[in-house]
Amino acid sequence: MGAGFQCGIVGLTDPVGSPATAVVSPNLRVTATLGPLSTLADVVQFPGPSVIGNWVVPSFRCQVGGIPAIVASSVGIAYIPSPTGLAPSGPMNKLSPDPRASGS
Repeated sequence: MGAGFQCGIVGLTDPVGSPATAVVSPNLRVTATLGPLSTLADVVQFPGPSVIGNWVVPSFRCQVGGIPAIVASSVGIAYIPSPTGLAPSGPMNKLSPDPRASGS
């Protein structure tokens, strides 16, 4: 069964609930109603304790420009700065994937 595609930073929050502020993505062409579709290569920026997030489990069958797409069932991790680099702070939360475009 299909799940809605994640579009950019729409509805993304870090583990403490801070909304995403920016995304760096190679996808500039494929869009849905809420904006450009997210891919495995996207890097998400957050304010506050979590500084960045990236996707670790993408869609298994849908690709955008040859890169796996991000759907509602995908998993992402947010990271916080630590003395030894970046440490995982928890999962990124998707609140509103695009309901009008779906894949699996």
